[in-house]
Amino acid sequence: MSEARSLQIVFPGDTNHMGSLFGGTLMAWMDRAAYQAASRRARGTCVTRKVDEIEFRTAIFSGDFVELIARVESVGRTSMVVAVEVHRENPADGSRELCTTGRFTMVHVGDDGIPVAVPPAA
Repeated sequence: MSEARSLQIVFPGDTNHMGSLFGGTLMAWMDRAAYQAASRRARGTCVTRKVDEIEFRTAIFSGDFVELIARVESVGRTSMVVAVEVHRENPADGSRELCTTGRFTMVHVGDDGIPVAVPPAA
């Protein structure tokens, strides 16, 4: 399995003075989703090495559901590139919109924190 999905809801404490989600909060959610997809693929602990890009396309507001979809795009010897899509959903009418994308490089590490090989896909 090389995918992870999670669902969040934006509460007022997650927003700025304009009622939209703080970018840093969203970045933390995206990093967590990337970790889940990479760790699921590696069947072990992974750490973030690099964030290649994050593109904020449209705002997310208080009360919105936020679905994060993280997929492992490529696997190297010890690292993986994970693409993360963020969709907002209006809980009242179900309308959805892609609002943010990002790419994370995750490294598989052992208990000592040293990079170890990503095992072959099952």
